[in-house]
Amino acid sequence: MIYSNKRKLHLSGWLQRNGINEYNSPLKLQKFLFLYEAFAKAEGDSVDFSHLRGYERGPVFSNVWGDYTKDRMEFNYAADQEFEHPQENIDADRAKRSHFIVKTLSERELSELTHKMNIWKCKEGRIKSGEYQVNLDEEDFSESDRNMMVLLVSMYPSSMINNSFVIECNNKYFVLKNEDVPQLTEQHCNTLAALSDNAELHNPVYVEIDDGGCLLID
Repeated sequence: MIYSNKRKLHLSGWLQRNGINEYNSPLKLQKFLFLYEAFAKAEGDSVDFSHLRGYERGPVFSNVWGDYTKDRMEFNYAADQEFEHPQENIDADRAKRSHFIVKTLSERELSELTHKMNIWKCKEGRIKSGEYQVNLDEEDFSESDRNMMVLLVSMYPSSMINNSFVIECNNKYFVLKNEDVPQLTEQHCNTLAALSDNAELHNPVYVEIDDGGCLLID
């Protein structure tokens, strides 16, 4: 039996269709769902923080976690069916932004991001003491949390997301413009692989190819 509601199933189905690598990561799926709801809250839209719990690696929707980890095949099917026949209105730009963020940050970086938010941080002591199933409450979504979401919207505008191609290498995520992708050579890819060992580069890493065919790292 699946306990996730239709909204979470639809969102999970969206990620299953549009970001299978992220969907296959339990943590990235949870971060995607949480970011979507956090953006909705910041933008004054309808929101669903039900079954949200605090764990060491960040907020977790416990009903989705249980379905995903214990009945994965049934969850996959239910999410896909809900995406095919949606009963929830999902904001496509919000879903794309949430996906782009989880696609271009490592699991550790995503946890660090959500650890900064008051909705998790205000319960940090209880969570880190080992208390199980700590409820995270919508009323603890603070003005600083809203400001963080607004900042992320400005950092990741839809126009940029729609014109981006992401290359993952050794937990570094290189973002190129779509028009630069056909110009990528084997040498470029070898350079990106070498750069992926640079601890001073922080995800996402923005890359351009200049008129001379050289890589430019932002």
